[in-house]
Amino acid sequence: MDHSSAPIQVAVCEDNDALRDILVSVLPRFGLRVFGVGSSEALDRLLQERPVDIVVLDIGLPGEDGLSAAARLRRERPHLGIVMLTARALLDDRIRGMHQGADLYFVKPVDMAELAASLTSLHRRLAQAKPRLRQPWKLSPGRGVLEAPDGTAIDLTENERLILTRLLADPGASVDREELLRALSWQEDDRVYQRLASTVSRLRAKVAAAAPEDAFPLRTLRNTGFAFRVDEAPPS
Repeated sequence: MDHSSAPIQVAVCEDNDALRDILVSVLPRFGLRVFGVGSSEALDRLLQERPVDIVVLDIGLPGEDGLSAAARLRRERPHLGIVMLTARALLDDRIRGMHQGADLYFVKPVDMAELAASLTSLHRRLAQAKPRLRQPWKLSPGRGVLEAPDGTAIDLTENERLILTRLLADPGASVDREELLRALSWQEDDRVYQRLASTVSRLRAKVAAAAPEDAFPLRTLRNTGFAFRVDEAPPS
């Protein structure tokens, strides 16, 4: 697995708490980033809050079952990877799962290494087939997650979130350092401007590592402040 790229985002929708906890705790050991939910309703909320590459669905979910959820998700999100994970081992069940939109079908109990390898392989196939969609840089409201134009989700510290919230409130506009200090609730002193510069520098490095193909348009304005210049070419 290529650990230099951003981790594959996986949502596990499983109502068995013990099995869900195992999947959420073990799969990250293979370089995956995993979020667990117990129902299709909770899955929908998760998909609204963050980008997800692959969903692992149990069939026997409360409310909307996994087969119905798979068919709906395939209509709504055609580029989403869908993997069925179920105790139903009959051939007819597997065929039905595939007809409902599943890319892969696993019968419990499943070997974690095999599942992780299959998820990675599926993600590679989907990435090759998926058209490269671009979007603006986006900060999730009320959450410390920055989404890059390629869909990469980047977790932010609280200070980073506050800085970007202020800058993205008026993209392109210059925001002076004093205004950012007020947004951070930092008191002015001899070292606070260096602290602000260091925080911005760490943020740039984090974003560059997570989304190297997208130039991060956070600009430093010498001795005045910062701006999020989405409409200009990156500096050479």
